[in-house]
Order: sequence, then C-alpha cells, then structure tokens
Amino acid sequence: MEWKAGITGKWVELQIPPGVELRDDAMRTEQVHTVILGAGPAGLAAGYTLAKAGLKPVILERDKVVGGLMRSIKRGDFIVDVGRKELYNRLAKVDSFWNELLGSDYRSYPHRGGILYNGRVIDMSPAFQGFRRGMPWKMFLGCAFDLFSARLMPGKSKAPSVEEYFYQKRGQSLTRIFSQGFQEKLTGKKWSELRLPENADNGNDPGFIGTMLDAVSRAFSQKEVNTFKGIWKHPARGTGQICDLVARGMLDAGGTVQYQTSLKNLTATDDKVETVVAECGSETVVYNAQHVISSVPLEILISMLLGSRTDGPAGAQPAAAAPPKRTVVLAYLFLDEEPRFPHAWLQVTSPDTRIGRITNYTGFNGEMVPRGKTCLCCEYYCFGADPFLDLDANTIGKMTLDDCAKSGLVDPSKCSDQLVLKFPGADASQNRDNWMQASRLRQLAELAPFKNLYCVNRTELDIATLAGIESAEAVISGHRAEFDKHVDPTEIGIRSESKAFEFKIPAGVSN
Repeated sequence: MEWKAGITGKWVELQIPPGVELRDDAMRTEQVHTVILGAGPAGLAAGYTLAKAGLKPVILERDKVVGGLMRSIKRGDFIVDVGRKELYNRLAKVDSFWNELLGSDYRSYPHRGGILYNGRVIDMSPAFQGFRRGMPWKMFLGCAFDLFSARLMPGKSKAPSVEEYFYQKRGQSLTRIFSQGFQEKLTGKKWSELRLPENADNGNDPGFIGTMLDAVSRAFSQKEVNTFKGIWKHPARGTGQICDLVARGMLDAGGTVQYQTSLKNLTATDDKVETVVAECGSETVVYNAQHVISSVPLEILISMLLGSRTDGPAGAQPAAAAPPKRTVVLAYLFLDEEPRFPHAWLQVTSPDTRIGRITNYTGFNGEMVPRGKTCLCCEYYCFGADPFLDLDANTIGKMTLDDCAKSGLVDPSKCSDQLVLKFPGADASQNRDNWMQASRLRQLAELAPFKNLYCVNRTELDIATLAGIESAEAVISGHRAEFDKHVDPTEIGIRSESKAFEFKIPAGVSN
C-alpha cells in the first residue's frame, strides 16, 4: 500500500513491504501521550490545544513544512494560498481561535465571487451590481426569455438527463452561464451523460407562476446581499500565517514535530490502537501512544487497522481502498499590473477553456500581493489517466496565460513569473456534503470502535480545525463522546446560505 503525497509529488510508503524485516539496532521505542498523524490544519490545532494544556504531543509529518494544503506559497515578493481558501466564520469556536491568533491581521474583505462565461465576468450575487449582476441587457433579456420559454413549453416529457432536467427547469442560457460548465469540469462528468432513472423524482415543480416569482425573488434577494456582504475574513499574509503561528505556539509549549516522517504501520486490538510505527530518515520508531489523532485518509486507516488487530477475528481482511480521486493542477500567473477584475474568485463556466476556477489574491484585502501587481491561480481538474497530466509546466503555463488573455483578464506581456503545482487526490472546491455520503459515514462507523483513535480528516478548513480542537479537548477531558458528537457530519448543521441560481442535482442520478 502506498500513499501519494500531493504537496511534494513524492510517494510515501505506508506499510512495511512483505518479507522485509526491521533490524533491532535501527528501531527504537517511545512512550508518548498523544501521537498526531499529519500537520495540516486539524493536526496543528490538536497539537496546539494539547501543548497549551501542558501535554507533550508528537506530530508526524511527511513533508518538510507544516500546513498541508493550508500552507502559503512564497514566490519572490508574493505570499499566496494554495488555490482558493475560504475561512468561514460559521463556527464560533474556530472563528475565535483564528481571531485570537491573528489579531489585526485577521482582515475583513469583500466576499465577491463571479462567473466567467465567454469572456464576460458576471457577479454571483446582486450585492455588487444589482439584479443584472453585470450582464448586459441583451444577455439578461435572453436569459429571461429562455427561462420563460422553458417553463411555458407545453407537453414537457420527463427529463432523461441532468442536462435536460435543468434546461427544462432554468432554461439553457441560465444553466450554461451560471453552473453547467464549471460543475462538469469539477466532477469530470457531462450532464448530458448523467441519466435520471425512470422512477427518479424530478422535484416539486412550482409551475410557471412559482418559477417566475422565484426568479424575481432571487434577482432582488436581500438575503444574498447580506450573505455576500457579510463579515468575511482572511489572514493578511495567507492561510499559512495561521499554520506558522499555531506551530510556533505548540513548539514553544513543548510539543514536537517530526518532519519527513512516513507512517509504516499501525497495530491495534478490537478497541484500541496499540502502536504507531514510523520511519524518520534511516530510523524506525515505534510509538506506544495513549491516544492517536489522525488526519490520514479514512480508507487507508481502515486498511491498516482492520488487517492488524492482534485479537480480532481470524482472517480479518482490510477494507477495499477507495478508487483514486481527481488530480488538481494549479497554474499561478504573477503579473506586473493591477488586477483587471475586483472579484476574489471566478468560477469558469466557459466551455472553450479547461480552467475551472480562478483565484485573484488581491481580492482578499491583505498583503499577499505587492501593490500594483496581480497574482491569479487557475485550477484544472483531472480524472484518471488524463493526458493533461503529461504536459510539462511550461506548456500548462502558456495555455493558462493564453486563455486568461483571450478573456481579457491579463496582459500576457506583463507576466513576470509562472508556477505549476499538481495535487493528486485533492478534494478541491467540495464541501461537507462529501461527508454526508453513506460510504463516508460507513467508514467513520468502522473506525468508531477504536476508542483512543480520533479521526480528524475533514474537508473545509474551519471544519478540519474544529475537529482538531475537539479531539484535543476530548483527550484532555477524557470525554470521547463529546468529540464524536461535535464533529459528526450529520450534527454540525451548517450549509451555504447563498441560494443564487441553485442547481442541485436530483437524487438517483447515475452515469
């Protein structure tokens, strides 16, 4: 079993290969209170909380630096995030934690998102440019006519595909401009190929009048205005600023980070993780830990633990590994010019480019980008053996610059530097709904019997940070049930508040 480390592009072995024996003189054993697997946002928050309580946690990190995908990238005078990062203030405990760390460097910014469609930038919300959202009258009236026509069309049959479902519900223009292209890139699935089964519920149809009232409500939605113009904050020097402060606080309080350390094995009984075996350089270390806090992907933990129980059922077999996830490619453009659009990010629905999303770091009201300059990060989503992954960095950089120039976003002559990074398995642009899937909940249930194991691997920075803090507090208090309750995906109870042009795919959809 191997685990690909996306941030470095290296392969990290997770289990001792069959037939390989460890020499006694190359192995040592340590008694520790808590071992933390991974120095991402969850692991760092856990280590910080434990160390501040007087305990001595040990974090095992496969990379040379802390932060995972929350780190910052330093490139000349630029300090930017890894892709688009959003620090929600929806969890009071986490928001207070970040505010205490950053102080005045926790900067408010206009939470302005946009849509890029065929060279036109359109606002996601009416909060900034009113009900037309920056659309010229011709485009706006075309969308309205298309919507009315779709709802008035007589004798509509049951939609056979997701594409036809939304064309009937929202009209082709609104669907294509506001959602379809981006969602198809993000998931790697064409809506025309996503079939609705015969017994699929196409949703409660509000009828023509209901649709029109809903459209008017969305066009003038004060709730959307409040959502986008609410208080949104970001670290002045990127999310890595949080990681650096947390790591420093933990180390000052007596915690430890072991860098470039690979997880080799875990041993367990039916209800307890007994040892964590790790390789640090040429040395193998066996940690006898009272508690283990893990940000390792769940499928890997299951595979290792269910195959290692010393008193479990005979012949226990590891769970099957999940299929490979997508690879996210980030192409950064560093420009010697002012930004040409004010939005913090754009979702790209244009079908004539592979770019899925563009982050504009000057839109975060911080110090990530020097005055008078611009840095854009363009995201590409790849699945399986995508030929795009075989392209070299120069080719990807040129393609990115050309596509941005065609859309009027940059002057290619002003591009002073480029950077291309590849992240296998990255869960880009996804939300906590991923953790509501039955398969994910089953994985959490399989790991629940290990009472000294706290699984803090979560998507979204605030939820991951919450999981880290809650795991540490449960270790300190001895109340494991509190951790399970507070980080249960079905109990957190948060959702995006924006309902602008909602395109929710019906249940029962299949490829």
